[in-house]
Amino acid sequence: MSLFEPANAQPLDQDVVEQAMLWMVTLQSGVCSEAEHKACRNWRKQSAIHEMAWQRLSGLNRDVRESTQLLAPEGARSLLRARNATSRRALLKGFAGLGLVMAAGIGVRERVLLPELFSDYRTANGERRRFYLADGVGLTLDTHTALDTQATATGIDLTLNLGRVLLTSAAPAHITLNTLYARVQPAAHSRLIISQGLPELPGTQVQMLAGSASLELIRGEHISLQAGQQLTVDSHGAGHPAQVTAASQAWIDGLLIAERMPLAQVITQLNRYRRGVLRCDPAVASLQVSGSFSIDQPDASLELLTRVLPIRVQRVFGYWANVVPA
Repeated sequence: MSLFEPANAQPLDQDVVEQAMLWMVTLQSGVCSEAEHKACRNWRKQSAIHEMAWQRLSGLNRDVRESTQLLAPEGARSLLRARNATSRRALLKGFAGLGLVMAAGIGVRERVLLPELFSDYRTANGERRRFYLADGVGLTLDTHTALDTQATATGIDLTLNLGRVLLTSAAPAHITLNTLYARVQPAAHSRLIISQGLPELPGTQVQMLAGSASLELIRGEHISLQAGQQLTVDSHGAGHPAQVTAASQAWIDGLLIAERMPLAQVITQLNRYRRGVLRCDPAVASLQVSGSFSIDQPDASLELLTRVLPIRVQRVFGYWANVVPA
């Protein structure tokens, strides 16, 4: 369910949502003409569905208005004129890349609205997907992951917009995976996990399970990773390489492995796979947890936690769950 489809509301056609988003960004760009204002009003009057999409999008209006100020008028004009030569989908991707649509005042899931809507491959809450690209390239997408793919003259170009992906190269192939902070080029016959923007890990993390890879950071540095190493990169640069643990790939098999992990961190991880909202009371947040838990059945994992820890789960309509002291 997206931001435009609340539980008690009529679902909207994605094409109409895209049109409403484009009009909203156009009007808030600061370079909109009176004719465009009139055209937008006419579009809203064309049907009740158009007006409904506009009203639902209005909740993001303030964030759009504030973030468009980050773009120089010349850049805004170039993007808006591009409507004559490009699809709405490509144009809205351009807006997203420039940060023109940012729901800064709401939760993580809403802040990544555009990648979830417009990426080539994406997974929903609790969903994992496996598929293969050309040249024996296998991909496993974790929950809430958004990925773009593009075939080039030399191979395959991937862009991880959000989430976590397991990449396997079974044959010599030129593969590049781009994230916000690094450009990753795995060697042939490599197996690695790349993460971007996970809870408690806002940067990019690369975990080498087999083979090797070279990383080009946004500052231009080049780093090589070997099997068994992992590295985290953010806007400040790269940290020190660490050892990949066995728990790093447990999510592929539907498991969360905790070893003296704070309960708050366990709850944060389970929240990514559970429909609804899951929170942890600060009074029990520091309890230490060790064990193996199912991410495919997060509510069963919560029940297991209540049996081994002095906690209980408060539920509201099955949607909101709060872990509190027993």
